[in-house]
Amino acid sequence: MKRLHFAFGLFAAVACSGLQAQTPLRANIPFEFRMGQTSFPSGEYVFEPSSHILVVRQTEGQHSAVMTLTQSAWRLNKPATSIVEFNRYGDTYFLSKLWIQGSTDGEALPPTSHERELARRMAPIRTEAIALKTK
Repeated sequence: MKRLHFAFGLFAAVACSGLQAQTPLRANIPFEFRMGQTSFPSGEYVFEPSSHILVVRQTEGQHSAVMTLTQSAWRLNKPATSIVEFNRYGDTYFLSKLWIQGSTDGEALPPTSHERELARRMAPIRTEAIALKTK
Protein backbone atom coordinates (compact mmCIF):
# COMPACT_ATOMS: atom_id res chain seq x y z
CA MET A 1 0.00 0.00 0.00
CA LYS A 2 2.87 2.39 0.78
CA ARG A 3 4.27 1.76 -2.69
CA LEU A 4 0.92 2.63 -4.24
CA HIS A 5 0.75 5.93 -2.31
CA PHE A 6 4.36 6.72 -3.23
CA ALA A 7 3.72 5.94 -6.91
CA PHE A 8 0.57 8.06 -6.92
CA GLY A 9 2.39 10.95 -5.21
CA LEU A 10 5.28 10.73 -7.66
CA PHE A 11 2.85 10.65 -10.60
CA ALA A 12 0.97 13.70 -9.25
CA ALA A 13 4.22 15.62 -8.75
CA VAL A 14 5.43 14.91 -12.29
CA ALA A 15 2.02 15.63 -13.82
CA CYS A 16 1.72 18.97 -12.03
CA SER A 17 5.30 20.09 -12.63
CA GLY A 18 4.30 21.62 -15.98
CA LEU A 19 1.48 23.59 -14.37
CA GLN A 20 3.78 26.12 -12.78
CA ALA A 21 2.82 29.59 -13.93
CA GLN A 22 5.14 31.78 -15.95
CA THR A 23 5.93 35.31 -14.81
CA PRO A 24 3.09 37.61 -15.90
CA LEU A 25 4.00 39.69 -18.94
CA ARG A 26 2.79 43.20 -19.73
CA ALA A 27 2.32 45.08 -23.02
CA ASN A 28 0.67 48.21 -24.34
CA ILE A 29 -1.46 47.10 -27.29
CA PRO A 30 -2.05 50.10 -29.60
CA PHE A 31 -5.11 48.65 -31.36
CA GLU A 32 -8.41 46.92 -30.59
CA PHE A 33 -8.10 43.13 -30.77
CA ARG A 34 -10.16 39.98 -30.38
CA MET A 35 -9.47 36.91 -28.28
CA GLY A 36 -12.06 34.21 -28.82
CA GLN A 37 -15.46 35.93 -28.76
CA THR A 38 -14.21 38.87 -26.67
CA SER A 39 -13.16 42.20 -28.12
CA PHE A 40 -10.61 44.29 -26.20
CA PRO A 41 -9.89 48.02 -26.68
CA SER A 42 -6.34 49.29 -27.08
CA GLY A 43 -4.48 49.69 -23.80
CA GLU A 44 -2.24 48.06 -21.20
CA TYR A 45 -2.63 44.29 -20.75
CA VAL A 46 -1.14 41.51 -18.65
CA PHE A 47 -0.56 38.11 -20.31
CA GLU A 48 -0.29 35.09 -18.01
CA PRO A 49 0.63 31.83 -19.79
CA SER A 50 0.47 28.61 -17.76
CA SER A 51 0.51 25.08 -19.18
CA HIS A 52 -1.75 25.56 -22.25
CA ILE A 53 -3.93 28.15 -20.56
CA LEU A 54 -3.57 31.84 -21.31
CA VAL A 55 -5.16 34.57 -19.19
CA VAL A 56 -5.27 38.09 -20.64
CA ARG A 57 -6.27 40.95 -18.31
CA GLN A 58 -6.83 44.60 -19.07
CA THR A 59 -5.03 46.71 -16.45
CA GLU A 60 -6.99 49.92 -16.96
CA GLY A 61 -10.52 50.87 -17.97
CA GLN A 62 -13.10 48.11 -17.42
CA HIS A 63 -10.47 45.55 -16.35
CA SER A 64 -11.77 42.87 -18.73
CA ALA A 65 -10.20 39.42 -18.55
CA VAL A 66 -10.41 36.24 -20.63
CA MET A 67 -8.95 32.78 -20.13
CA THR A 68 -8.51 30.38 -23.06
CA LEU A 69 -6.91 27.06 -23.89
CA THR A 70 -3.88 27.21 -26.17
CA GLN A 71 -1.98 24.78 -28.36
CA SER A 72 1.75 24.20 -28.49
CA ALA A 73 3.65 26.30 -31.02
CA TRP A 74 7.28 26.07 -32.10
CA ARG A 75 9.75 28.32 -33.90
CA LEU A 76 13.30 27.87 -35.19
CA ASN A 77 14.99 30.67 -33.28
CA LYS A 78 14.60 31.85 -29.69
CA PRO A 79 13.25 35.40 -29.42
CA ALA A 80 15.41 37.94 -27.56
CA THR A 81 12.28 39.27 -25.80
CA SER A 82 8.88 37.77 -25.08
CA ILE A 83 6.47 38.55 -27.93
CA VAL A 84 2.73 38.51 -28.48
CA GLU A 85 1.55 38.10 -32.10
CA PHE A 86 -1.70 39.15 -33.72
CA ASN A 87 -3.18 38.13 -37.07
CA ARG A 88 -4.48 41.17 -38.91
CA TYR A 89 -7.31 41.17 -41.44
CA GLY A 90 -7.90 44.74 -42.60
CA ASP A 91 -8.50 46.64 -39.34
CA THR A 92 -9.42 43.54 -37.31
CA TYR A 93 -6.75 41.94 -35.08
CA PHE A 94 -6.87 38.49 -33.47
CA LEU A 95 -4.48 37.37 -30.74
CA SER A 96 -2.67 34.39 -32.27
CA LYS A 97 0.58 33.46 -30.48
CA LEU A 98 2.69 34.15 -27.42
CA TRP A 99 6.45 33.51 -27.40
CA ILE A 100 8.58 33.49 -24.24
CA GLN A 101 12.05 35.03 -24.29
CA GLY A 102 14.82 32.46 -24.81
CA SER A 103 12.52 29.56 -25.76
CA THR A 104 11.59 28.02 -29.11
CA ASP A 105 8.29 26.86 -27.56
CA GLY A 106 5.22 29.08 -27.51
CA GLU A 107 1.46 29.09 -27.17
CA ALA A 108 -0.96 29.41 -30.10
CA LEU A 109 -4.64 30.28 -29.97
CA PRO A 110 -6.79 28.33 -32.38
CA PRO A 111 -8.60 30.60 -34.88
CA THR A 112 -12.27 31.27 -34.22
CA SER A 113 -14.93 30.76 -36.89
CA HIS A 114 -15.03 34.56 -37.37
CA GLU A 115 -11.26 34.66 -37.97
CA ARG A 116 -11.44 31.72 -40.41
CA GLU A 117 -14.21 33.52 -42.33
CA LEU A 118 -12.12 36.71 -42.58
CA ALA A 119 -9.11 34.64 -43.69
CA ARG A 120 -11.18 33.12 -46.52
CA ARG A 121 -12.36 36.54 -47.71
CA MET A 122 -9.12 38.50 -47.27
CA ALA A 123 -5.67 37.56 -48.37
CA PRO A 124 -2.96 37.59 -47.26
CA ILE A 125 -3.05 37.98 -43.50
CA ARG A 126 -0.50 40.18 -41.81
CA THR A 127 1.16 39.42 -38.51
CA GLU A 128 1.78 42.19 -35.98
CA ALA A 129 4.25 41.47 -33.15
CA ILE A 130 4.54 43.43 -29.90
CA ALA A 131 7.32 42.97 -27.34
CA LEU A 132 6.25 42.03 -23.82
CA LYS A 133 7.88 43.14 -20.57
CA THR A 134 7.97 41.34 -17.25
CA LYS A 135 5.91 43.02 -14.57
